[in-house]
Amino acid sequence: MMPNDIFAMYAAKVADYLVAVAFLLLFIPFWRFVNVPSAAGEIALAPVRRLLDQFAGWFVLPEHAYFHPGHGWARFDDGQFVTVGMDDFAQKLVGDLSAVSLPAPGSRVEQGERGWSLTTPEAKSIDMLSPVEGTVVAVNERVVASPEVVRSDPYGDGWLFKVRATRPRANQNQLLSGTLAKRWMEEATDAIQRMISPELGRVLQDGGMPVHGIARSLDAEKWDELCRRFFLTEVRHARGETF
Repeated sequence: MMPNDIFAMYAAKVADYLVAVAFLLLFIPFWRFVNVPSAAGEIALAPVRRLLDQFAGWFVLPEHAYFHPGHGWARFDDGQFVTVGMDDFAQKLVGDLSAVSLPAPGSRVEQGERGWSLTTPEAKSIDMLSPVEGTVVAVNERVVASPEVVRSDPYGDGWLFKVRATRPRANQNQLLSGTLAKRWMEEATDAIQRMISPELGRVLQDGGMPVHGIARSLDAEKWDELCRRFFLTEVRHARGETF
């Protein structure tokens, strides 16, 4: 056998050896990963499950929020102070906003009564109900200046106003959270599916997500029906009224 042939055979064996070593080095960590104790796996998956649990069908439901049946939310902060906003369902249903009218600081809101109003580019005015009662101590001027903030972050930067609640515990007991809130939102999702146009319905049945401004696929009468059913209020023609 010629020296060159011996060298080539030796080089091939070295290459095979290196491939085998590399395979083992990669396989061992993988084997350990797929065979970790179940408790460790549960811990690793917990954040993912918490994230998935925030969604009820198409709509986000954060753990920290309590929900009113009219699709307002409340976050109970320290003591009697409560932050109020409109939920993800509401902002996706209504879509683009031309204005958000908020109560003035010092004014009073009541649980289940008009809390704020939305105005759409079509000049529809939609009242939404306050999830708590008390005195307004602050409003989100950023939302007043740029209503699109509600769309991008309804539970964060898109909060609407803060209240010094008169009866925070009693108000909280009248709101939905956790499993009850998730079930309520799933029922709302099913209801909206039955009301939308056949064309949009086919898209959603195929796994598509709802368009921003679902109500725009409906006629004027169904707009009114939507607000009565989901916001528990009526649609009005916008006349520039303020609180």
